[in-house]
Amino acid sequence: MKELYIYVTTKGRYENCKTVDLIGNYKNLYIIVEPQEYQQYRNKYQDFNIIQLTENNKGLSFARNFIKIHSEENNIEDYWVLDDDISYFYEREGTKLNRIDFETCLNNSRKFFNENKIAVGGLEYRQYAWSASKRLIENSFCDSAVYIDNNLTKGLRYNLDLKLKIDRDFCIKTIKSGNKTGRDTLYAFSVPPNGSNKGGLKEMAYDVDGLERSMCLKMVEIWGTDICQHIIKEDGRNDLKIHWNNINTNQITLF
Repeated sequence: MKELYIYVTTKGRYENCKTVDLIGNYKNLYIIVEPQEYQQYRNKYQDFNIIQLTENNKGLSFARNFIKIHSEENNIEDYWVLDDDISYFYEREGTKLNRIDFETCLNNSRKFFNENKIAVGGLEYRQYAWSASKRLIENSFCDSAVYIDNNLTKGLRYNLDLKLKIDRDFCIKTIKSGNKTGRDTLYAFSVPPNGSNKGGLKEMAYDVDGLERSMCLKMVEIWGTDICQHIIKEDGRNDLKIHWNNINTNQITLF
């Protein structure tokens, strides 16, 4: 079996980085931090692989591109990039979700993605996995626990103009390139709601007045109204609806 490579992007959570604590000091785990927080993370995770970004406060897309380039330059064929607030990994058994270790989860899901020629893959959110009726959801979003095949996505980069919706933009870009994305509903993960806990994107994105709206409108500007639609939820929150079915059935005309 190929070696498993894992990157965790983290900001402001050196006292409580759940994903790193869950995985432990794994040999191919790389913690990606900003220079201004390097020492705090080093103090907490003394023997771990910690890599400094080249700049502070440049956002998640900057960190995602840093990882993409680092992995390509180090001839890493594929890797996982995980949010820093994952509590558990799961395997679905019928409608029951059983907690499993990270290696079993990520290795089994990667094997499945390789067999199905998936360029960008993702685990399913816990709240959706239990009711899934099929294992693979093709050409849709992959968030928070994302698999990247460097052979199929070589040269693709994240959009530095986006502060939110970054992974979804990358998924659309992957589909446009002629490759497939896929979510594996047999394996799942649990995270808190976006922007609900200190650190990560909360202070620099979700707490910034008007930013969610502007990023939704930016996605509409980039991909057009056939693909992206700005909506306002019942609670008043700005969000983006992506018409994945339109992408799947009309890829050539839409792009």
